[in-house]
Amino acid sequence: MRHSSSIALLLTLAAALPAGAQWNPFKLPNRALPAYTVEYSYGGDMTGTGRSRSGGDKMASRTTMTGKFFGKTSTTSSWSLTDPEVIWNADLDKKKGTKMVNPLPSMAKAYDELDGAGKARFQENIQSMAAFVTRAMPGTPFEGKTTGTKTIAGESCTMKQFGAFTFCTMDKAPVALYSAGSMLCVNFEQTATSVTRTTDATMFDPPADIKWTEDLDRARADSSARAWIKQLASKELADSLAAAKAKAKEAGAGEGEMTPEQQKQMCDALKNFDLGKAMSNAFKNALADD
Repeated sequence: MRHSSSIALLLTLAAALPAGAQWNPFKLPNRALPAYTVEYSYGGDMTGTGRSRSGGDKMASRTTMTGKFFGKTSTTSSWSLTDPEVIWNADLDKKKGTKMVNPLPSMAKAYDELDGAGKARFQENIQSMAAFVTRAMPGTPFEGKTTGTKTIAGESCTMKQFGAFTFCTMDKAPVALYSAGSMLCVNFEQTATSVTRTTDATMFDPPADIKWTEDLDRARADSSARAWIKQLASKELADSLAAAKAKAKEAGAGEGEMTPEQQKQMCDALKNFDLGKAMSNAFKNALADD
């Protein structure tokens, strides 16, 4: 799921960078997060429930989801916590978790060090990369636009669409009430079922019996963030993206795309394909040939 997380981050950055703006997308607000508890239901290819809580300078979530991938149906339960310094993630079934430096402060610092031209290129490069990602998914050209408002779980939110991805965030607070999309043959949908303006501090406590792996080297995080931000703001990346865009235009955008029905058939085949069994059979056949 590493590639999926990278794509989600890229689209989130694109959403956070309106045209012409050079404000720091990584800088956390000085004000405290409002106290909210949101219950969610999940649909699409991943079904289940979740709970998200925020308050002060912390955000925590807990989810249980079931999905079918490569012929196997599995259920996972996870917990996460984000504070200004550390991001915690735990697999509650495997009793394993990670603690890593929250990279946002390092990224915010590195972004502030860019000059005006660098910040402008950063924005342009992020938008171009997001466009390529969504165009790589059949039938989903990148179009960031506001599509209206909705009332979900008794709260008003503004709907925004980015290609195949739709988000609805509360107008009064940074609380997501709805998100949906399709990525790498996985359809997902998250919908808030209830919203309360209270929080339970115990959810910010790390779960017991988790074996934690730590990576809390802030100096290394600062160095990595600086290199990453400089690369995203570089003229070399801008030139590379421009060349790729020209090449795609020359080749003919949209040629060879699958119809929605063909895409559905391909995705259904992938979901039901038993990868483990296929690999086992291939290994047995290889041994038999020797």
